[in-house]
Amino acid sequence: MKRHLLLLLAAMSANACGQTSGQPAPLIVGKAELLNTLKSANLKPGDLFYLRTVGPWQQGGCTIPSHTTITGHVESLTSSSAHPRDTIIAIRFSQVPCSESRSTLMTPLLVSIKAPEPGSGYNAGAPQTPTLSGIFPSEARTDRPINIPTSNTSGATGALDANNLDQLPNAAGKPMKTGEVRGYHGIALTLPGREGPVAKLSSSHKIVLDRDTEFALAYAPAPPLLSSNVPAASPPSGPAAASVNSATPKTAAPSPPAPEEMEDVCASSGCRQLAAVAETTSARALWTLPLASLGYQPRPLQPITGLDHTASVHFLGEDQILLTFARHVLVPRDAGNDAWVSNPRSVRGVLISRADGHILRIKDWTVSDNIGSFAWSLGNGVVVAHVGHDLVRFGPGLTIQQRFRLPGPLLFLSASPRGSLLLVATLHEKHTEKQHAQIAAFVGPDVPIDEEYDLTGLDTTLHITGSRRVAVTPLRPALLQNSMVSARPMHGTAWLLEESTWEGQSKPFAHFRSLCRLQVQSFPGDLLFVQGCSPNEAHTTWYRVLNSQGVTLFKGSVPDSILIQQAESSDDGRLFATASTQFNRSVDRRTTQPIGDFNNLTVNVYDTATGRQFFAARLHQGSAQEHTFSLSPSGSALVLVTSTALQLFPLPPPAPKK
Repeated sequence: MKRHLLLLLAAMSANACGQTSGQPAPLIVGKAELLNTLKSANLKPGDLFYLRTVGPWQQGGCTIPSHTTITGHVESLTSSSAHPRDTIIAIRFSQVPCSESRSTLMTPLLVSIKAPEPGSGYNAGAPQTPTLSGIFPSEARTDRPINIPTSNTSGATGALDANNLDQLPNAAGKPMKTGEVRGYHGIALTLPGREGPVAKLSSSHKIVLDRDTEFALAYAPAPPLLSSNVPAASPPSGPAAASVNSATPKTAAPSPPAPEEMEDVCASSGCRQLAAVAETTSARALWTLPLASLGYQPRPLQPITGLDHTASVHFLGEDQILLTFARHVLVPRDAGNDAWVSNPRSVRGVLISRADGHILRIKDWTVSDNIGSFAWSLGNGVVVAHVGHDLVRFGPGLTIQQRFRLPGPLLFLSASPRGSLLLVATLHEKHTEKQHAQIAAFVGPDVPIDEEYDLTGLDTTLHITGSRRVAVTPLRPALLQNSMVSARPMHGTAWLLEESTWEGQSKPFAHFRSLCRLQVQSFPGDLLFVQGCSPNEAHTTWYRVLNSQGVTLFKGSVPDSILIQQAESSDDGRLFATASTQFNRSVDRRTTQPIGDFNNLTVNVYDTATGRQFFAARLHQGSAQEHTFSLSPSGSALVLVTSTALQLFPLPPPAPKK
């Protein structure tokens, strides 16, 4: 049967390439994983099942990207005439297109099967930090991609000579052999033969293949005869399609130095300890605006994981405030005009005078999806909002100054500290509506379906600086003015902050130890806010403020019953503020809890020149919002939104430097 496979591959290659030689070209075998359990007792001829490729596959001028969905077909399901209880499943796979050309198709051929090992799942849905080379402008641009290792490892692929298919690539342990079924006792694999790309699984009992079962696949050019009969998955399209694989580093990054203890890092930089002053009198608001009068509907019983994104407040210039919140009303979906709208929602924007809380204008609009936030402050009183299918930059009076058409549902927006660079991540649906429904039915509820994502760089006028399409859900990076910083787990509790420039250079930025995933964000002054969980002090959350050289300027810690919701600085970097809520239990951004459990909101403001707290607002009301306060461009006022009201607080000037 090995010879049959070789003959089939040789015939396909010769047919596709116009060759008559009996010597087939060298092949490369790739890996894919089963997306859900496959049980012969539940199958019938014509049923579909799905695999996901592990790592990219490339041969000649064809690339099959990582995270490509491969459709399997149950060709037949029979019992042996000699042994009626025997089960025989004949399967084949739909052709898949090469990413370089929609018309170039490859036929996946089953070579071997390996049962999943405990804890060895590919976890393909886990977000990854994207590479951004080519997205933002640089005077020293190189074509070399930024090398940022991710938590997911690409599947191993190996070059195979068609005359020696016995040794197949395997991540660890004994190499696989052609036709081998490892980890499933009593199941035999009959390889594709002369009759075509159909493989057969046979057993004297029922056949069950678990989720994450590894399929080794050989790909052969699809001859015209097969091309007309087997459907193919939709290939990437659009301007970003050519760079689908460019985000995968080809060389491993050098091993970073051994992590340093947090205390040593802080001691070497002479950083200051930030601590809220308990006896500080809570400030009094200059004015208070009840939200009920604006149409805001609180949802105290609504459970959320982490923080809410249904309301936010931002300074629009120095003298105006923009409050935005979701209106909990039914919004009809116009499928004819808005085909990619997933879950539209209505948003209300309220423009308010800073001087006295007078309402200047109220405007309602529809947001095309329900994924995340819908308004962001870019510093210096600049606000960008998600309106319909667009990002818009508001001017005074909510006039629209610039507009950018989103290519798909918005996943996140990340801005550099001065707001001059924006990274926009949008979802690109790579399946038809029918395919999406079929895959969802196979993988089951609450299991994310692999999509593609467009990363788009914008400048301050919302003009595109570059774009790329990636196959894995991207994490939101922390952008500095000339680089980005991302967190990567190392050994044990060690974490590495890694800086990657637009020129394609990557280097260690800082080291920390944390029991939980690091939270990293940037804000004006090219400062970074890093938050983690102490491995040395039980039930303690620590945070650090770093400058653009990775030097720790300030540090602080709180019990893990206090959730730090937001950290911001003034545009000149002189003020640093945090908003937090205290609970009677341990919480973090993975905790699910009702919105009504957020009470007693506290906002502390520090002078970064001295590290001293000089302002505190302590309210009995709460806020579950990620963006619950905003500092004015001049640093002279703070506005915050709670579950019941909007309040403005004048800020005293920081103490003069000594």
